[in-house]
Amino acid sequence: MATVKIVDPLTLYGREAIHLLEQSGTLATSLSYCHTAEDDEHQIAEVGGEPGLVPPLDDAGQLADADALLITGSCESPRGAIVQEFVDANPSTLVVSLGPSSGLVDLLVPAAGPPPDPTERHLRVAHPALVVLSQLRDCLRHFEPESATVAAVDPVSVSGRDPVEQLARQAAQRLQGSEVTELIDGQVLAFTAVAGHDDDLNRDAASLHPDLPVAATRTYAGRFHGNVAHIGLEFAQPGSEHEIREAIRDDPRFAEPNLPLLLDASTDSDHIALSLPRMSANDRVLAITAMVDGLRVGGALTGIEILRSMLMQR
Repeated sequence: MATVKIVDPLTLYGREAIHLLEQSGTLATSLSYCHTAEDDEHQIAEVGGEPGLVPPLDDAGQLADADALLITGSCESPRGAIVQEFVDANPSTLVVSLGPSSGLVDLLVPAAGPPPDPTERHLRVAHPALVVLSQLRDCLRHFEPESATVAAVDPVSVSGRDPVEQLARQAAQRLQGSEVTELIDGQVLAFTAVAGHDDDLNRDAASLHPDLPVAATRTYAGRFHGNVAHIGLEFAQPGSEHEIREAIRDDPRFAEPNLPLLLDASTDSDHIALSLPRMSANDRVLAITAMVDGLRVGGALTGIEILRSMLMQR
């Protein structure tokens, strides 16, 4: 069994990862923690229902006792450079990074889910919408997908805890008819949606699916939590809506397709919730909507699955 060090366990992804690890109890015999915040003090965390202290990362030697690193924050502070320094000096150490904002993005290779390439040692979990696309493509592979579109709709929680609180304050100001004075990444998101930059989404899609042309867009929506992905797949082989639905029903990664599809019902769930599949008149183009708990799917759950697979292949 392995020892895993969780870097920045008090982020949204970190808290979810600890919760899932405590539930499964199968990944590591021991977990240790450190934070990369600019605060020089120990942070107070709840681990296993008990209070604990998370020390600051002041030296790369603090990471040396770990078989694997699970990075759950952005690592954008000077202490984040210590993580980079350690990984550069220890290329054999397993590293999995959660979430879309990792400061180590240039270091890590996008990964949608297990099993990863056994030669890879450093992996970054892909965006939840791309995880959904990968799982759907795998589920429907016998229809021979030829191309895909992905429209990702992200909540403010993709940027961490602070924007969640900022969204509540934005909503209160808008309801009062006041000017919104506190922006989220330069935008007002309460009761609206903003189409955002998607270059990274398209780069990751091309990396994950080099043999499948994928076009992706991203929209940020004024809600707290839960990711939505509108997926289009064009197949070489025709398939009816009934055949698509039966294939999805037989796959344990998905909840049974249904309408109405409620975002609230997809949070705190390990499954991908899907709308009823809709096919084009020639039965070759699929349109479907997916909703997931993005802190798990394309986040902590996917990252832990990847890490478990990597540790088993050591």
